[in-house]
Amino acid sequence: MNYAIELIESNNLQPADAIVLKKKFLGMVDHFAIFLGYDGENLPYFVANYTKGVRRISMTELNEFLIKLEPTRIERFDGDDNIRENAVSRALSRMGENAYNIFSNNCESYKNDVHYGVNYSEQAKNFNSAVGKVGITSVFVGLAALASKNKKVAVWILGLAALATIAYVVSKDD
Repeated sequence: MNYAIELIESNNLQPADAIVLKKKFLGMVDHFAIFLGYDGENLPYFVANYTKGVRRISMTELNEFLIKLEPTRIERFDGDDNIRENAVSRALSRMGENAYNIFSNNCESYKNDVHYGVNYSEQAKNFNSAVGKVGITSVFVGLAALASKNKKVAVWILGLAALATIAYVVSKDD
């Protein structure tokens, strides 16, 4: 069975519409893929930003995604045919780009760039905020451990706090 064709037809997908798939990372992370229409061989053309960069999702890979990951919603592109063509052009212009960053240039960022011309991820923003809070909390716990004279625990906690803070700051710079 071709799950991709079924998904396209049952949801009346149009070029630049995005499908949102729930990933199995603590049930908190969504994966975004964008439908660009059909290629010259009349095969569905989906793209996404992965750890390997912005690339086309093969039919085999897409069908595997649709078996393993649950499509939770469709994010429709909002705009007339001319604006939709511009969105598809934005998507294609980034093909082969290899600048994936889970904190600041992920699949949701790519979807938002295609839809709105803005590279932004709400998931990354929420994650970065949580990491920053963990870093701050760890500093206070580390200081409390130092005060209790448990230097080994204090060093580990302060080290983790430093790493969390560095990750947070680096992700904000992108």
